[in-house]
Amino acid sequence: MSITAVLTLFKRPHTLIEQLRAVKTQSIPPEHVVIWQNAAPGITMPEIPDDLKENVTVIHSSKNFGVWARFTLGLLFNSKYICVFDDDTIPQINWFKNCVDTMAIKRGLLGTIGLRFKEGVKYDHDPRFGWDGANEAIEQVDIVGHAWFFEQEWLRHLWSITPDYSLFFCAGEDITFSYCLQKVGINTYVPPHPNDRKDLWGSDPDKAWKYGTELVAISQTVGLGHFEIILSDYIINKGFRTMNNDRAIQEGRKPF
Repeated sequence: MSITAVLTLFKRPHTLIEQLRAVKTQSIPPEHVVIWQNAAPGITMPEIPDDLKENVTVIHSSKNFGVWARFTLGLLFNSKYICVFDDDTIPQINWFKNCVDTMAIKRGLLGTIGLRFKEGVKYDHDPRFGWDGANEAIEQVDIVGHAWFFEQEWLRHLWSITPDYSLFFCAGEDITFSYCLQKVGINTYVPPHPNDRKDLWGSDPDKAWKYGTELVAISQTVGLGHFEIILSDYIINKGFRTMNNDRAIQEGRKPF
């Protein structure tokens, strides 16, 4: 069993070392850590302390490839599992163990925040599961984010399609991954995030709110309207089945 962790340096250089240390000191440590430095004007990589350099690969890009390039890097290493992190996500010490244990029960795409969309095609969802909505048990959801944990071989399903980068450049990778896996019978889940076991959590909630609401956050710069365009396209034109839409159909109602 091996894990490769993928980190991104973009416009939050101040979180990189904290995140790297949290990843390297997992109770099940990763065999490899890849840092993708996505091009951003005026951003330089902080000095990595000597005690964190082992088995760390840094890839510098002179071009901004949005949210997608990081999902190719897991193909470059021999690992059973890949975990791709957003740069505002600081995992707790047993996050990888939590994911491995969850995989033994519910084999699927895992994340530290999960959404179940309400009926229809709008980007409107029930309360979130994960670091922003503690869940005692494994919860199936429509999409996950902030930290994606999955089997390396599943990347071929994600890259079975080529995104329209004019629309998907900085958003939509979460919907796309769950959609591609759904087509081959793989569901999306949030591992347990119990209130009394924050060591299992995939993100420190205080840090997640602090870093995730900075002005550089995609949620602050893109807006929900952009996410809604992507989601509705997947549901209406590509056949993405959300849990609540499926339930409506089973109950004899048209969800949209």
